[in-house]
Amino acid sequence: MGPSITPASTDDVAALWTKAALATGPVDRDRAEAAAQAAYRAASLPAPPRFIWCTSLQDAMDQLRRHISQGHTPLVRQVRRDVLQKALSTARAPLWQQASDLEQSKAFSAFHHFFEWEGYYGEQRYDGVDERYDLMEHPYLCSPVLPAERAVLQPVLTTLRSTYEQRLRPAWDALGPVMRSYALSAARYWQAYDTGVEQKDEARAVVQYCLPDANDRFFDPAWHFYPDLVVLAAIDTYRTAFATTPLPGWEGCREVALTSGPWWPLADLAIMSERPTVTHLDGQSQGRTDDQTAEA
Repeated sequence: MGPSITPASTDDVAALWTKAALATGPVDRDRAEAAAQAAYRAASLPAPPRFIWCTSLQDAMDQLRRHISQGHTPLVRQVRRDVLQKALSTARAPLWQQASDLEQSKAFSAFHHFFEWEGYYGEQRYDGVDERYDLMEHPYLCSPVLPAERAVLQPVLTTLRSTYEQRLRPAWDALGPVMRSYALSAARYWQAYDTGVEQKDEARAVVQYCLPDANDRFFDPAWHFYPDLVVLAAIDTYRTAFATTPLPGWEGCREVALTSGPWWPLADLAIMSERPTVTHLDGQSQGRTDDQTAEA
């Protein structure tokens, strides 16, 4: 028998993270800084002695560019990504262990067929022979997503993706490609530059499998602009719907995401940002967030 689920309970998860993505108004800076310190500790790193608070996304990008150019080492991967990867893995593990051999076999076939033949390994679709060979030689190494997981995760992540596309993407796009590149440079995704697949990236594999229509670059803004929201929502879904227990280290990242705007951990400091004062919708249901933010 497969794992028991309570799909209706995930409505609250979708609502929580949609609210977090669209939150406006003043930030409780003390609470946000305490959460960031907890995130550093979860990564076995000393808490930053300094926090730089930015009043707009543009200001945050300027600070990020300045401090990276001064030699401050970005710690996004260690403080955010690696910790959340471990939390997601521990939340998923009991489901795979409970699955029968037949369920595992079917899930494995469907999972790898999707990525190889529908072209979603890494962040690229393959367009030629070289990419195809890369996909075959470097598959994801994580446990495949079971049908029960996908059925519960998909509506939550689809809701969050829709929120991003309609309300948050315009603010990200408004920064322009040069400024966005500084956000991305703080957390380069690939460890192995000779392949197109980060084989141990379970979070990316799970989310892209559950969002088959998402374009390949969707994950970059999700990680960098409104950090980690899709992965946090996924972990919360496992915790709520399947009653599994992720490693507690994720709670610092969760609290930062629920209490402040985007943030970037670096060595010796953390760049934090206020939330926008208001989010607007136009007649086509496309949104924007004001560049100015409320003061704490």
